[in-house]
Amino acid sequence: MLGDGGVYGRSYTVFCRDRNRSFVQAVAGMAGKIFGVEPRIRRASPNCWMASTNHKKVHGVLIKLGYPRGRKLTNLSIPPRFVEDPEDRMEILRGLFDAEGYCGLDVQRHGEKTYEYPYVGIDMIARPLIKQVQGILEDLGIESSVLVKRPRARGRNPQLSLVIKGAERVRRFADLIGFRHPEKSEKLRRLVEGGSSETIRQAPREAG
Repeated sequence: MLGDGGVYGRSYTVFCRDRNRSFVQAVAGMAGKIFGVEPRIRRASPNCWMASTNHKKVHGVLIKLGYPRGRKLTNLSIPPRFVEDPEDRMEILRGLFDAEGYCGLDVQRHGEKTYEYPYVGIDMIARPLIKQVQGILEDLGIESSVLVKRPRARGRNPQLSLVIKGAERVRRFADLIGFRHPEKSEKLRRLVEGGSSETIRQAPREAG
């Protein structure tokens, strides 16, 4: 929820937004078991599905846990109680990468030689959150770097891009964290198995 979810107003909670309906359904199922509610699944746009609820109980619990109300700002961070618990930190990390993460191959050509470097990344505007993610990855023995990108369309704040690059680092990410998102998971599997850039691009997508 720190990625593509949120709590708004007095009772509205968005658990997930994504183009992959089966992933949104899976998140809604987990939320339903945790909170004892039945989230509503609907199209948020022609290419995006959303799971949400108007139950005040859910909204209140999340606010007490430290989730920020309203639009996420540049000072967004993981609530302290989740940072301290190793298992909670891992679940937060998996959720963030499922929501905002991506992976692929960086293809570089030098003269007649071509080099392919697998990578996993996540882009957000919240510097404190990116630093927390980098710190957790470092504790897991996964080295990463943070780059500054231009604001997205209509955005004012620069994007902070955290990147895990290199076969061994990406393999460790896959072993310890990975993706639960079906399309991202399949793409990561192909990366770890040493697939070519053409194979990675052909990773299947769910029809909207």
